[in-house]
Amino acid sequence: MTDSAHPDAPAAAPTIRAARAEDAPGIARMHWESHQTTYVDSGAVARERIEAWTLEQRIDGWRQVLAELDGPDRIVVVAVDGDRIVGFADAKAVDPAADPDAPRALELKGLYLLDAHQGTGLGQALLDAAIGTRPAFLWAMAGETRARAFYRRNGFEPDGTEAPFESWSIMTVRLVR
Repeated sequence: MTDSAHPDAPAAAPTIRAARAEDAPGIARMHWESHQTTYVDSGAVARERIEAWTLEQRIDGWRQVLAELDGPDRIVVVAVDGDRIVGFADAKAVDPAADPDAPRALELKGLYLLDAHQGTGLGQALLDAAIGTRPAFLWAMAGETRARAFYRRNGFEPDGTEAPFESWSIMTVRLVR
């Protein structure tokens, strides 16, 4: 028996890899869970607003995103612990015709990590794998202090632009580096 097979051996650290088409259900479930703990449990967003985007809709949406990963315009990476997806980062090149006011050519569309893996360095590893140190922007919920502190450590600052996210009845702020 090798040390890694010993029942008392420490579990292997989660790994970061490119997302694959078959990851859609796992990403959707992780995304759902993270929205529950980050937004619903904290009282930041009403449960009915979060759950209006059903798990089935999320799976379909992720299937579509992952089916279109055929070039450098979009990258989705996942953090995998055993056979479970515990986080993801999603970055996309901006279409200037669709978003002429975009402050950068790259948008971080999302970075989510299950609570048990926050503060472990996995969020940083996901960010590094998705966008590295390239100039980019993202939208964050106004008042979301933990995420904003993480992004600030990575050079993102508010540029003064705010927008409502009507589906959740919240305000968002744009962060740019």
